[in-house]
Amino acid sequence: MNANLIVVTGCFGAPVAEKARELSAQHGLPLVDLDKEIERRDGRSIKRLVMMNGEHGYRNQEFEVLQELSDAGAACVVACGDGVLYDDDSRNIILANELVIAGEDLTTDELWTHAKAITDSYHAFMSFGSEEEKQAAFADLIQRQRALIEGVKK
Repeated sequence: MNANLIVVTGCFGAPVAEKARELSAQHGLPLVDLDKEIERRDGRSIKRLVMMNGEHGYRNQEFEVLQELSDAGAACVVACGDGVLYDDDSRNIILANELVIAGEDLTTDELWTHAKAITDSYHAFMSFGSEEEKQAAFADLIQRQRALIEGVKK
């Protein structure tokens, strides 16, 4: 596998797209937004894909695009959603390349403020329940995501 990808991800609400654009400009590399590429290929939104195929089906599509980029030896910056590290195969591709975590310095409350502004999230908990219930589910997700990120960085 070629280490030509700079893969940017982070917890839900982290400024992944902004960091990816910054790195793309800094290194003079093309930017691939993984979700937008999947939507372009499939014709459906990520939210619809998850609703129709489940998160596992969506993670398979993430893997397929990452595998293609890696196999092609593409030199680019790849902006990924907050769950890309959950899939073992995608994580292996990412770890064979350069991983950048956006928003590591943000608190859970700061991430929550950013996450509330995301209108097309596939996270079901963002669509149902009271504000307090949503925030509690969000905090739980962030705790799991941070543990995963810490485990990957070791």
